[in-house]
Amino acid sequence: MYKALIVDDEKIEREGVKFLIEKLELTLETNEAENGIKALEYLQTHAVDILFTDIRMPFMDGLALAAKAKVLYPKLKVIIVSAYGDFEYAKQAIHIQVVHYLLKPVEVSEFLEVVTEVVRLCDEDREQRARSQQLQQVYEIGNRYVQEQMLFDLLHGTQSADHIGTARNHQGWLKEATAFRLLLLDTRKKLFDTVAEGLQSQLTSVLPWDCMYLNLNEYQSVLFVRLEGNWDKMQLEPYGKKLQEFLIAHYEVDSVIVFSGLLKDLQMVPAEYQEMEKILECKFFLSASAVLFAEDMCASQQDVPVDLNNMLEEISRYISYSESHLILDAIEKLFTELHLNNQLSTIYVKYICAEIAKKYVDSFNRDSNMSFQWFADHIFKAGSLMQLKDLMIQLVEERSKPAVEPSRKVIGEVLKWIHRDYHKDIGLDSLADKAGLSPSYLSHLFKKETGSSLIKYITSYRLEKAGELLRTTNMKIADITNEVGYTSFAYFCSIFKNYYGKTPARYREGDTV
Repeated sequence: MYKALIVDDEKIEREGVKFLIEKLELTLETNEAENGIKALEYLQTHAVDILFTDIRMPFMDGLALAAKAKVLYPKLKVIIVSAYGDFEYAKQAIHIQVVHYLLKPVEVSEFLEVVTEVVRLCDEDREQRARSQQLQQVYEIGNRYVQEQMLFDLLHGTQSADHIGTARNHQGWLKEATAFRLLLLDTRKKLFDTVAEGLQSQLTSVLPWDCMYLNLNEYQSVLFVRLEGNWDKMQLEPYGKKLQEFLIAHYEVDSVIVFSGLLKDLQMVPAEYQEMEKILECKFFLSASAVLFAEDMCASQQDVPVDLNNMLEEISRYISYSESHLILDAIEKLFTELHLNNQLSTIYVKYICAEIAKKYVDSFNRDSNMSFQWFADHIFKAGSLMQLKDLMIQLVEERSKPAVEPSRKVIGEVLKWIHRDYHKDIGLDSLADKAGLSPSYLSHLFKKETGSSLIKYITSYRLEKAGELLRTTNMKIADITNEVGYTSFAYFCSIFKNYYGKTPARYREGDTV
């Protein structure tokens, strides 16, 4: 229903126009004003489609009102209803694009014809707006797909530099030689396949930088962050924590964030991303949320003294022998060396301690995993080298039984569950619960045994099954989405395109290679 405003200083004239609209059953919602000033005040706060106005009125005449109203609403349809047919008035009416000029007293048939024509013009405007909005949405969706594919190719190095260079010319700031970082966001439970599309703008609004967003899977997303000026780790970390606080407050999900090193060349992206994925494996040793930096891990691992490496190998060997007293002696020597080599970063020292703890607990039955998780959390909360040493000694003294169940058997069972239940709502938490392990420990074992993260394996298996159904059946794509375990059709299409390089519809129609 279109909205109409009737303006006339004579109440009887306003009532007459309203009467005709109702009598002729014209679908207009009407309001009225007694002069041009009152009408303009109304128009400043209320959108109107059709304006009926007299010409001669106190305070502001109808032509002046029409001119001001058209500035507020360029598509407004103005109908003059006046007793004056003066040629000068007609010229002004044409100038301000009045659509019709009715002379009083108004004839019913002419009124019906005029208003019907004006409603038709309003319909055309509405249809044009709808078409424009639809075209804009199609353009934005297509542009988003192009951007996502480009960023995906950048991360995985699946396109040539020339191809990426051509694509990036259409993608804002990436065409400039500007320094940027990657921000890898990893959540502890499913998030990115269930939340509204507005999450992207919500995340980027927390940060002070220009960002480009790419969703990788249900648990991970990446932000390409453009940096104006010099941002060091101390300045970046608070914004990582702000993102984590936002996710906890709005979605009740913990997360680990990894900042890449400073990148000035797109060619550096694939190698840097691989390093970030390796660093992310540290979340096995962390408490619920953590902010990590690639340069901390990379630099510290490059500068490890030879003696320290030998000590770590010695401890690993003693762990395999299950010789507690030898392990304790080696830990004493290790911490003496760590005290002397104070150039090592704090995070790396904690990392190698967690590695020792992991290897030690791995040598026991899996029911000791909860003990390890407690130690891992306390290792990364330790405030001094002495606290770390005490924790490591406590760990060795608490456990003494050798392992009896190999991890390969556990992962074999997990693979069976994935192959059987991939179409259900399965994930790291549910599989860990079935296996009797903590999610972090299962994640570590799965990567160790298969070479792939559990989430990536599930995603790949589901998408392979989807491709098979597209090739061999006539099932609707929406039904295939549900069949392979996804609840969001849009999300399924997005990750399918990232995986195969084409939409499900094009995959079904064309060459599958």
